[in-house]
Amino acid sequence: MKSKIAHLINRIPLWMQLSFFMLIISTATILTLIYRNFTSIRNLTITNQFSLSTSLLDLEIENLDHYIADLATFCIQPYYDSSFTRMINQKTPATPEQLDYAKQQMFYYYYTRNDIQEYELYLINQDISIGRTANQEHISIQSAPCFDTKAASALCSMDSMHQAIVSCPETNSFFTYYHSLFQVKGQVQQAIVRLQINTSYLDQIMKNHIGSNNILVILNSNDDFIFSSDTSLFSAENNISEILDTESTLKNGAKTVRIQGNSYLLINAESSKTGMQLINFIPLSYIDSELGNICSYMFINGFLIWFITVLAIYLFVYLLTLPLKLLSARMQQAGSGDFHTFPEMNGSSEIAELSGSFNSMLSHIEQLIQQNYIAEISEKNARLTALEAQLNPHFLYNTLQAISTEALINDQPKIHQMITNLASNLRYTIKAGDLVPLKAELQYLSDYVYLLQMRMGSALLFEITAEPGLENYLIPKISLQALVENSIIHGKSADKETIQIQVSIKKLSDERLQISVLDNGCGISRQQQEKLHNDFHMAMTAENPGGIGLSNLYVRLHLLYNAPADLQIYSEEDKYTNIVLTLPCVD
Repeated sequence: MKSKIAHLINRIPLWMQLSFFMLIISTATILTLIYRNFTSIRNLTITNQFSLSTSLLDLEIENLDHYIADLATFCIQPYYDSSFTRMINQKTPATPEQLDYAKQQMFYYYYTRNDIQEYELYLINQDISIGRTANQEHISIQSAPCFDTKAASALCSMDSMHQAIVSCPETNSFFTYYHSLFQVKGQVQQAIVRLQINTSYLDQIMKNHIGSNNILVILNSNDDFIFSSDTSLFSAENNISEILDTESTLKNGAKTVRIQGNSYLLINAESSKTGMQLINFIPLSYIDSELGNICSYMFINGFLIWFITVLAIYLFVYLLTLPLKLLSARMQQAGSGDFHTFPEMNGSSEIAELSGSFNSMLSHIEQLIQQNYIAEISEKNARLTALEAQLNPHFLYNTLQAISTEALINDQPKIHQMITNLASNLRYTIKAGDLVPLKAELQYLSDYVYLLQMRMGSALLFEITAEPGLENYLIPKISLQALVENSIIHGKSADKETIQIQVSIKKLSDERLQISVLDNGCGISRQQQEKLHNDFHMAMTAENPGGIGLSNLYVRLHLLYNAPADLQIYSEEDKYTNIVLTLPCVD
């Protein structure tokens, strides 16, 4: 995969690679700056919103304290009237005159305020209730109060101000307020005042939160639900404390909560006097929407900066690579055959050095062309000389044919056969071509071995085994004869009267031809084998090209075949030598 990617990249022009690389860096840098600026502005906006909302809630909780204190003052008004106070504190039943007086006074009290829906005074000692409910038009006296007096009494007893604030189920009401009246001596409760407050004061509070899409929640001192501007998210059934426990703190100190998959900025204020809490939830999505114009402005500026940067990068890369383009054009001109020296190019030191090296190379090529031209003429002359020299082998071949005919006429068949084989080998050697069919090479080898056996007699034992169907595969010319000759020259020793040579030819499963020449001669020592392998590698270098014998064959193998070809020697001293020739199957 890495090589494929590298190959693909190398096919792209250099100026495009540079432009793309610098474009990626500039784009990443600009996007990073835009993101950091937007994040910084967003955090600053959240911090400002948090600070302003905190100040607003602090002011509202202070005003709410004053409002509740005003309600407490309203509730204890009967104690400013001695007659009313005497009736509240007495344990005997009140007279009709006292009750009429109380109704009249409470009527005046009720209509002095416009924020009270219901006003009820429960006299504990007499177990009667005086007041006006939503279903009544006038102040009336009831034997049973309209609220749970024991619960109200307990709530007021728990508060240092002898008051309690609870939620009101009525939709047009703010909350229900309880206040206990008691004797100073002994702190014994004598009466409980219940006020049901309408939404007039709440409407004034909500005016401060219009248009910000925030949610205002009001809790009493017991963290009980009093009011919510969004009852779908917060109501009396919700546990507000659990929601507040899920809060997290941002880097700027602001607190956030996640409710129903949405994030809200949390601001709360708590009264030290009444314990009332105002909690404001501002959706972060609202803050983000307010930042929409700023974000668009930042992206437009970022795009303009990016466009200018891209244009600058293009001009920079164009000017940087222009000398390289000119040099490439001059290289193409040189490739068409014009090797005249070009003038020096202007540019950076690297470009100037490259241009000078290129001009030097062209000058050297021009000299080589002149030398090659002279060598080509010399080669043509050598070919003419070689053509003239070919007349001598042909003359020798014709003479051998005449001698063979004369031997046959004089009844000398062995001499005839020897001369015929020698003539055939001579004709084979002067035949053109580097690759020959296997069957022709085997015939040449047979003629060569026949001549050797006529000279060596029983001292040479020879055997050839070849798989059928391999006759037409091409092998290097006179390769088998070189291997057999090497076995005879280096394998025969004075300790052995005979030498046995086995030639085996077979086709391998990977479409390669394997030729093995095995002899039972004196073998080759390990040092000699290492020397032969070194000779093979030296023969492939320019300092010592070619060679003789096996080295020459090794070089021919690598010059004739594009596919892998090899020559291996396996030997054990005083036992055997096996030379294995592996060739691609070519027909």
